Amino acid sequence: MKRWIDSFILVVMAATLAGCGSSQRKPWATLKECEQENTNLSMRVRTLESENTRLTEQVNTLSTLDAAARLEALDTLDKVRIGKHSGFYDKDDNGTNETLVVYLEPLDTAQDYVKAVGKVNIDLWDLDAAEDTAKLAEWVVEPAELHPIWGGTIFSGYYRIKLTLEIVPDPQKEYTLKVTFTDYLGGKVLTDLKAVIVKN
Repeated sequence: MKRWIDSFILVVMAATLAGCGSSQRKPWATLKECEQENTNLSMRVRTLESENTRLTEQVNTLSTLDAAARLEALDTLDKVRIGKHSGFYDKDDNGTNETLVVYLEPLDTAQDYVKAVGKVNIDLWDLDAAEDTAKLAEWVVEPAELHPIWGGTIFSGYYRIKLTLEIVPDPQKEYTLKVTFTDYLGGKVLTDLKAVIVKN
């Protein structure tokens, strides 16, 4: 009888320990593992509660500030500038400038370089051509494409945008590059123009 009771207790204990894990996981081997999982979950709950408290405090703080004054105090995007190294390049050394590289420099109200988020429209013009053929090419660069091409030094910052040309630029001509930047944070639409020539 005692042996039967002992066997029954062992079966109950095994079922209890197996219940500590989900149906997707292997049964717990020991009570210690079950206790450790419980501790981990408790710590996770405390972490989430702490994060929730912090975010609630942050929202409450922001709600008491004047939105217009807060926005005015920020250094927001002020202008975009086409960098001096922008132009035509022969990337594969075959004697043909098949690539247009645009160095786009976003500047904030303090005239510091800023990694602004937005969409870029780029147009290449031959202003000496007839009106209906003056625009030679156009490109659209989406924010997701801009993010990985940010670069610069401690003194500058820029997006280095490489574009494939479908025309062969004439070394005897001067072309006009137009960039339009749509700022996704402040809603501004900023433009810049620059004359570019084929570099020998």
